[in-house]
Amino acid sequence: MTRLTVADGPVQEFTVRGTSAITESDDEGFIFYDDVTKVQVLPDERCFTMQIITPDIEVEMDFPDADSVREALALFESKKISAVNAQSSDSIRITPVESGPIGSDSKGPFIKLPERMPEQVPARPDQRPAENLPDTQRRW
Repeated sequence: MTRLTVADGPVQEFTVRGTSAITESDDEGFIFYDDVTKVQVLPDERCFTMQIITPDIEVEMDFPDADSVREALALFESKKISAVNAQSSDSIRITPVESGPIGSDSKGPFIKLPERMPEQVPARPDQRPAENLPDTQRRW
């Protein structure tokens, strides 16, 4: 099923970790609360599925019973969910919404987390490593 991480106060976005419906592999990213256009619950024979829909992505999360989905809805409404993780395989499904031609690089609310963060170089020249600086202190 779905495991929610609750923040102390309202947050601006939440992290999603689940299975890509297209590649059927693990996927992760984050969604801004302000970009959510619709939240709905679909009952099933064995569980309740909550859908979070944005212009670019649809996330489906499974919950075992009505009480747990009601609690999740209240937490989403108060913007206190900071992370959504799958406890079992395929309990969270992430599907991109086709808004343009296939292969277009969409910069929507679902932002892919990088594999590795790029190296950060300080902006001030006096804080950079000496090997990155031109030798401007040389006296002729």
